Amino acid sequence: MDPHLKEEGLSATYQLADQSTLDEACDVVTELNAGPRALKDRHLDVPVIRNLFFDRKLQSVVAENFGADLFLWRSNFFAKGDGYPQISWHHDRHFEDGDAPIDIYNIDNHFSILIALKDIHRDTGGIEYIKGTHQLVPGFDRDLPRHIVDTPEAVKDRVTPLPLKRGEFVVFYSSLLHRSLAFAEGEPRISMVGRLARQGTRFPEVGVRNPVGGAQAEAEPLAKYEESRKIPFN
Repeated sequence: MDPHLKEEGLSATYQLADQSTLDEACDVVTELNAGPRALKDRHLDVPVIRNLFFDRKLQSVVAENFGADLFLWRSNFFAKGDGYPQISWHHDRHFEDGDAPIDIYNIDNHFSILIALKDIHRDTGGIEYIKGTHQLVPGFDRDLPRHIVDTPEAVKDRVTPLPLKRGEFVVFYSSLLHRSLAFAEGEPRISMVGRLARQGTRFPEVGVRNPVGGAQAEAEPLAKYEESRKIPFN
C-alpha cells in the first residue's frame, strides 16, 4: 500500500498513463457546463469521460491500494473560473451500506479519485485536505455535519495543500476531510472526481438522513441513488 495513503488518507501523486484525450475531455466539460447537475455522472454517456476511469495507471493504483470488485457510482466535474466560490470542508462518504449508519473510520469501503484535467493551484481554486482524518485524531470529534465551514481548531495544523498538474491524480479514503478554495485568478481549471464502493454495497432506499450519525450532526437534503448510474470499475 502507498504509505502516504495509509498515513494521511490520501495517496502520493501519480500521472495518467494516457493523457492524449485530456484536451478533448476539457472541451466536452466546457460545452456541457450549462447547469448545476450538467456535469454529474457523465461517465454514463460520454466515452471520453468514461475512458479516463479505465486509464491503465489509474486502474493499477486503485487495485494496489483498494483491491478489485469495485463499482463507480458517481462522477462529477468542477470547472472553476471567475466568481466560483469556495467549497467548504466535507467528506465524500454519503452512505455506508443500505440504511446502515455511516462508519466514518471503516477504511475497507468507499474510496475517491481526483484527476486534474488542468493545473490546479491555490489561485485557481486550490484543493486542501486535513491529513489523517480518515482515522481517529486525538481531540477531534467527527460528530459533525458532512459539510462544515470553519476549520476545527483540533486539526488546524493538519491542513495540507494539494497542487496538481494537468494529467495528475490522487486516490483517497472518502471519509477524508477536504475542500477547494474560491477561484482568485489565472486560467480556469477543471478537475474530475469519481467515487467507488465495493461490489455488494447497497444504496440507501432514498438517502442517509443523517450523514454522520451523531446526535449533534445536521441532516442534509435527502438524495436519491439510482442503480442505473453505477458501472463496474474493476
